[in-house]
Amino acid sequence: MRIAPSHPVNATPAAPLDAQARRLLWRCRRGMKELDVMLERFTRDALAHASPQERGALEELLALPDPLLAGYLLGENTPPEPQLARLAGAIRTYVAMQGGSALFSPQQPALPPTHAELSREVTVYSAHGTAAL
Repeated sequence: MRIAPSHPVNATPAAPLDAQARRLLWRCRRGMKELDVMLERFTRDALAHASPQERGALEELLALPDPLLAGYLLGENTPPEPQLARLAGAIRTYVAMQGGSALFSPQQPALPPTHAELSREVTVYSAHGTAAL
């Protein structure tokens, strides 16, 4: 699917969505919040420029069960169907370009430092007392 740039808040309102577009957008609401966010954001930007074949591929992708769809969209697996593989890749690229989301972001946050790393010392406790190293 071709992706149009996100529209600024002050932009003129978009044309009303046709019945198929509204149905596809509604089907983006899944049982997993992460899928909701990824699919709905992508679909809102892509629907206006999508061909009938691209809409068909989106409809086919949305018919998949959540665990399988999550695997495709989070990059754990690749759909065997070429049109679905292209679409899943387009959605992943779109999400990455938009700054990512909770589970899928360009850079995963580092683990928080341990107490020892923060204090730059380690205290050893023993029967003979304590000692800072």
